Amino acid sequence: MVSGIHPWFLVLSITAVLSFIGITVWTFRTKRSAKSLPFIFAFTIITLSVGFLTANSTAHGETARRLQSDLQLTAILADQIKSSGHSDLRLDGSTDHLKKEIQEEFRNWNKSRSDIVGVQTVRKTPNGKLQAISSFGTNEYLDSLLGNTATFAQTWNGSSQITQLTSNPAVSISAAPIYNSTDNSKAEALLLITFFDQGWQKSQFEAQKGVITMTAILLLLALFGGVTGIQLIQTLAEARLAKAEMIAQREQIKTQMELITEKNQIMAASHDALEQANSKLQSLATMDGLTGVMNHRALMEFLSTHMKRNSVIGSPSSVILLDIDNFKQLNDQYGHIAGDEALRTIAQVLKLSCPQGAGVGRYGGEEFMMVLPGGSESAAEAVAEELRRRIQMAKTTSRAVTASIGVSTVYSMTKSEQTLIDEADKALYQAKHAGKNCVRHFGHGMLESA
Repeated sequence: MVSGIHPWFLVLSITAVLSFIGITVWTFRTKRSAKSLPFIFAFTIITLSVGFLTANSTAHGETARRLQSDLQLTAILADQIKSSGHSDLRLDGSTDHLKKEIQEEFRNWNKSRSDIVGVQTVRKTPNGKLQAISSFGTNEYLDSLLGNTATFAQTWNGSSQITQLTSNPAVSISAAPIYNSTDNSKAEALLLITFFDQGWQKSQFEAQKGVITMTAILLLLALFGGVTGIQLIQTLAEARLAKAEMIAQREQIKTQMELITEKNQIMAASHDALEQANSKLQSLATMDGLTGVMNHRALMEFLSTHMKRNSVIGSPSSVILLDIDNFKQLNDQYGHIAGDEALRTIAQVLKLSCPQGAGVGRYGGEEFMMVLPGGSESAAEAVAEELRRRIQMAKTTSRAVTASIGVSTVYSMTKSEQTLIDEADKALYQAKHAGKNCVRHFGHGMLESA
């Protein structure tokens, strides 16, 4: 196993390679296109390489963080020893009291940091060799280093140093200078601490989980995407073949039906042109071009026909005449486009609100008329009031519009069509003078004096 790399990454790499081999075998056994295989292989290798380098960098970063933390702790403990009177140490002097103090400090350190397993202070003898002053705990890894003075040369010069032993990656030794209490530039001894952290590799692996997960996702996308791409290429090839066969069959049928198709097209074109011409003529003859409701002429014909028919059977007829309130002001303020929109909106409301058998048309300008064959006074007033309400609620892009409405009803042929319209117009006039946006009926003696 590669040191510092999560075993899951190795499992992932093996799985990816085996999956690629499986895809390759499946591709050739099923005689599918192998054009995508080099791309799948390249993407797999690149993803594994980037994942390996990133995971390895993460592992080294985690190790460096741990060692840096140990180094900082060693420097702090070296200051504690200095304050305990390490300058009293001499080659020929007694150090028993200081050893006891350091031993007590070691016990306290070991309680708070279980990974501190050994502490040793050393000094240089006159011949330049390193000599242990005090030693507590397990220092077997450290003792082998004391014979080489150059190992801690940087520490004697005032720089802290960490040695990561290769024989046991879980063991690290941190060295820090202990300065003279009266001269902070002179290192009189070294503090060497042995750290034994069995969980360091676990912390490395935890730090690598995110990288491994992302690598796994990318590999999964690459492999499944590759399989999908190979299958898609196969499907497209089969579709192209099927299409070619269909084209050949269609060409044979097309040759046989060209004459019939040509004649049918000529007949259809003539028929469509005739229908369009008839529809256009009918529309021009009966419909208002702007609003889509009956024009004035068609509206008058509708009124005359139904008045005569209802007179014979003794049924009433009613006329609803409405006018848009403040229409000139709307045109002046928002333009004729807004006015045309208001006309179309009200025409749409009239068509949607028109009872069965009734007729709706544009009487002229901003005036509309609804003819209600068989409509009594009460029924006509109810329809008119509903129209007024719906017009008031209708949405336009400029501003809300309202309408004043006049209603007139006839029960026999005692009145002409024009008289019925004139009465509705008088009722409309009264609605305007009553404040607009309201309904008035000519009957019930309300407007007889008018």
